[in-house]
Amino acid sequence: MLFGEFRETIRKDKTLRLLLLASLIVQVIVCITAIGIYHPDQHFQIIEFSSAQMHKPFGYVWEYDAHIRPTLQVYIFTGYRLLCGWVGITDPFTQMTLLQVVFGLALFVLYNAFALWYFKDGPRRTLYWVVFILNFSWWIPYTRTLFSSEMLSSLLFFGGVFIYITRRTGWLLTTLVGFLFALSFYARFQTAFAIVGFGCWMIFFERRYMQLLPLAIGYMLGIALNTWMDHEFYHQWVITPYTYYKVNIIEGKAAHFGTSPFIVYFTEMMGIVFAPLISILLLWFAFRAAIVRKLSDPLTLPVLLFILGHCIVAHKEDRFIFPILSIMPILVGWGLPDLLRWYETRRSRFRKWIKGIAVFSLSLNLVVLVLFLFTPYCQALHFAWQVKKAFKGAPVSIYTVPRSPLETDGHLPFVYYQEGARNFTWNKLGVVDSLRYVSPGAEYITTTYNDVKDRKHLLDSLGYERKICSSQILWGLNTALQAVGINTINDVWVLYQKKK
Repeated sequence: MLFGEFRETIRKDKTLRLLLLASLIVQVIVCITAIGIYHPDQHFQIIEFSSAQMHKPFGYVWEYDAHIRPTLQVYIFTGYRLLCGWVGITDPFTQMTLLQVVFGLALFVLYNAFALWYFKDGPRRTLYWVVFILNFSWWIPYTRTLFSSEMLSSLLFFGGVFIYITRRTGWLLTTLVGFLFALSFYARFQTAFAIVGFGCWMIFFERRYMQLLPLAIGYMLGIALNTWMDHEFYHQWVITPYTYYKVNIIEGKAAHFGTSPFIVYFTEMMGIVFAPLISILLLWFAFRAAIVRKLSDPLTLPVLLFILGHCIVAHKEDRFIFPILSIMPILVGWGLPDLLRWYETRRSRFRKWIKGIAVFSLSLNLVVLVLFLFTPYCQALHFAWQVKKAFKGAPVSIYTVPRSPLETDGHLPFVYYQEGARNFTWNKLGVVDSLRYVSPGAEYITTTYNDVKDRKHLLDSLGYERKICSSQILWGLNTALQAVGINTINDVWVLYQKKK
């Protein structure tokens, strides 16, 4: 019934159809081109844990022995790998691309459904802008491609919220919502801030107290299932929420990775929920509308407590705020009428200034979005995929300075991807100058722009030319930055081949 209403709304509105179609195209392109990872945890605490579970070679990380990693997402990925193997898809790069498409489209559908649910009966201009900001903000579509704990928790929690607010019909669905909340908690423990926010909304605003019982039953069922999965993975009874809290908070392990001031997430959202400077106005009116007029809405308290909870925690990373990025355009939509009324009451000269800022921000956002469509964030793994594709499985020996693209900066191996590129032999060199001694027998050399930027003349003198670059755009940008003495972008990879 609900999706029938959405279908009818879309069918009757040509502008909305075209906007959603363009949004879908952008999301699919990003899902395909966003090869690799955003943060090492996305790989080592999920994919390499899955390899350990399947008794395959895996990259060791300290979290494995500390028993602080919940294994829900590990089981999901292991099941996905087994399914891929069953249908004959064994290449790790292909597996991850398909997963990104499926996962990204699931998040795309969920959050656009939120937009239609909240704004289908209001002014069409507001709906158009919400859909536009949701799908064309330069950073948001990329976050939806990440099969990470942050984004899985986002899918599970807000999926549960969507079911609850659109299908309030009995205990069975409410039990399912509680179960999804428990899964979202085990996907990422910090989702507890949002879960508490939703519970507060139920108690203080909805006041359907009988719904708390099936919600709690579903939640406890989810806790029981995850506890059992953790036991089966670690081969001992372990309460991973407690071990996570003990190691990271009580023992202060998380703080060892750095601390940040309270307001850092607000400043980061100004840069990634659309583009500055107009994003400052959008967020100001969004939060004001949420607190003043929409505090009783089921989204407000979960989002606000999630943000405030993360602001209180000392160790901060931008990825921690990713779960609520795709819901922020809904809050922006709440604030748009206030922003437009405020704009109309300003003087003519001030309105022209604001309009100029809006045009600049829109242009900047679209330019960066286009760059993101064709320039993957994870240059190393994207480059490894390019090289793998170029050699088509043929055995090849490559000298690399000082690490291979299938390793982190700290030389931790991406074993999962290495298993799919066994035809490569990586011969590591400590410094570029070592090429003088191996050059006669080294046909291929790979390195990053930063590792070779001051020694490119050496490669020219030894008879090498560029064959593959992880991004021609970033390579050219680095060349320009180096020419004017500005720090260059790290991790832009290149493969050199000796001239025939």
